[in-house]
Amino acid sequence: MNDIAIESSADAKWAELESRVLALEGKVASLPDAKQIEERVKASLPPPANPIVPPSFKDIEIPIPSVQNVIAAAKTTWTTFEVLGELQAIFWTLFDRRYHMAWGTRIITIALVILILTSHWWAPFWSKVFDLALGLVLFIVLNFETRRYKKWRKGR
Repeated sequence: MNDIAIESSADAKWAELESRVLALEGKVASLPDAKQIEERVKASLPPPANPIVPPSFKDIEIPIPSVQNVIAAAKTTWTTFEVLGELQAIFWTLFDRRYHMAWGTRIITIALVILILTSHWWAPFWSKVFDLALGLVLFIVLNFETRRYKKWRKGR
């Protein structure tokens, strides 16, 4: 009885394998011919360059930007004049006697400058990391106060 069960399970496995092989053969038969694909690819490629003749300058295309593009790029880039204008605004924010800077900004600015100058004592191994972090906070505080100063100057 066990022999019959073993034979029937073996026959079932062979039948499954045969059906899978037939399905695979059908899929392989439906694939397009490789030579036809190669011919289509070759037809879409440009002709090869002649290695004996050097290329001429006519073959090389260099895009020349228009004047409008150059002017637009110059207006949208962050120039040295803009940096100098911001530094001037920060200077006048700090030293204009008619403008009253917020006390919180004064205290934070002084504290951050002192912390940056003494960071090598209280954080010897991480002083540069702390300097960068504190410098970023100082920049944000001064940038906010500079915007406030510019608004005040326009209102005068």
